[in-house]
Amino acid sequence: MRLINVHTLEIQYFSGTSIPQYAILSHTWGANEATFQKWTNKWTRLTHKHRSGFHKVLATCRQARRDGLDYAWVDTVCIDKSSSAELSEAINSMYTWYEKATTCYVYLSDVPVSSSKANTDTLDSLRKSRWFTRGWTLQELIAPENVQFCTKDWEVLGTKKALAVLISTITGIDAACLKKEKRLRDYSIAHRMTWAAKRETTREEDLAYCLLGIFGINMPLLYGEGSKAFKRLEEEIIKVSDDHSILAFETNLSDGTLFAHHPSAFVKGACIYPHYGRRLTQPFSMTNAGLAMTTPLIKTLSPYWVLAVFNCVEVDTENNMQRSQICLPLFGKDNQFMRARIPISLISRNIDDPYAVNSTEKLGAAAGALDLTTRSETSYCISYFGRVYSAYGREIDVAMKGFEVYPQPDHGFMITFPRGMAGYRLHTALPRCDLRDDISYFIPTSRYVRSFDSSQEEELQISSGIIVFKSDSLHDHDPSKCVGVYLAFATTTGSIASSTTASTTTTITTTRTTSSTGRTQHLRWACKVAPIREFYDQTNAKQVLARANQEALLGNWPHYYHHENTIVSARTRFQTPRGEPCRDTVMVEIVFDADELVRERDAEERDFE
Repeated sequence: MRLINVHTLEIQYFSGTSIPQYAILSHTWGANEATFQKWTNKWTRLTHKHRSGFHKVLATCRQARRDGLDYAWVDTVCIDKSSSAELSEAINSMYTWYEKATTCYVYLSDVPVSSSKANTDTLDSLRKSRWFTRGWTLQELIAPENVQFCTKDWEVLGTKKALAVLISTITGIDAACLKKEKRLRDYSIAHRMTWAAKRETTREEDLAYCLLGIFGINMPLLYGEGSKAFKRLEEEIIKVSDDHSILAFETNLSDGTLFAHHPSAFVKGACIYPHYGRRLTQPFSMTNAGLAMTTPLIKTLSPYWVLAVFNCVEVDTENNMQRSQICLPLFGKDNQFMRARIPISLISRNIDDPYAVNSTEKLGAAAGALDLTTRSETSYCISYFGRVYSAYGREIDVAMKGFEVYPQPDHGFMITFPRGMAGYRLHTALPRCDLRDDISYFIPTSRYVRSFDSSQEEELQISSGIIVFKSDSLHDHDPSKCVGVYLAFATTTGSIASSTTASTTTTITTTRTTSSTGRTQHLRWACKVAPIREFYDQTNAKQVLARANQEALLGNWPHYYHHENTIVSARTRFQTPRGEPCRDTVMVEIVFDADELVRERDAEERDFE
């Protein structure tokens, strides 16, 4: 690397272990910047010393001398940008150079001098500084350990460690990362992407190149490739990381479906953390057909729609650090899939619901935190839209058409099977027309129940139904292997909502005020395993449904239910961006082999001990 001798102002070349201690400058480019060619010309250096670009290089050298250093590095004059090979080497080495610098001076040309470092106007100018909006300054902030922030007149405002909390609020970067208390690899790929979401670069390709050091990547520079540079960065990250969160972006915010086109697509990234569990993540890689992966798959009633379970979780820091596992909806067939945008492009599947437990079995208080996912993994390919659609377009069109439900319902249940169907099949539903098995949704119809207090004008609306599954291994006339799942929504208003909510500890409510009436509405939902031996005909099923509704009126609204060998869980709720097939969705997970699940988890606990 080239360094400026701060005493002679000449540029010297060093390599390997011969590199001395040096200061390094971080700044934003403006007009009249110095260049390698101009700086090495003594006459030009002398005659241009009052220009802003030359002045900040000289000021850097002066500050380095004060700090007892003999050398300094400034990108404008220490890189010969006329050489593409040298430019490529410098950009790939940039993070390391900043990391190994003795000190880094951040020159904020748009922050005025102040007699008080705590001056309100100065801090406000610091928050608005252009330096925090540029792509290249991201690694220049994170990489060096010792950083001094300087005003336009080179007054030191403070160090990175001293200003860490303020800088964290400006940039969204964890203060522990800024203080070097946590390593970069402690943060998920998606989390690191969010740090660059609102940053800009002059050239489109530089948005990828400025992140090379953040992800520990080296790759050749190809100016002119445009947005392909960011895709190439993601492909390089996959080669060195097994973090699935690189796919945890919103496809509705991205031009691409397999990879994000921009860091801004990782809207949830700051809350996403690695979650590898007790098993190694299977390797995944790019092929000529797409991304080859091996993960657990959550099945649905639709043969064209599955959920891929990832090794990362979304953590709700404002709600008892509850975890939600990231799942990727996929459309396709024969283990050849493409990413889905309907009903939603990412699902955060709740695996820590403290209100979930209502179990008659031995899982006990741990049930609410039990991950129901199978440990069995499936190999599959996530490909591009054109490739999958050309093979299965007609079938996918039919499946996608099913999401268009008019008029749009408010609420619905998405039916999933995290351990497969274990020898069971769909038998019927009550009402049958409310089950959309082509899209794996159950959207129950509504009925109204008046308040118990006749003096009140409020209403309680229950939308409920039962889905019946039957074992394939026995004859249809044997009811002992039928499993019924009761699902219900309730919308209450006013004092009914308050009194009913207070009577139960197994209820999570969501509140909204309708503009037409001004009344506050509370949404609740419940799932139960219905009595198994009563499904001889529709009459008995209606009786079971009526009894379940009566229990619901008494305030029994569990999100988790375990009976014999069946578990039903409804711990995850999300809103669909397009309202298809309904505006609000609750994800229902049904397990038919609970005994085997318990044995698996017990074995894992013993192995862990």
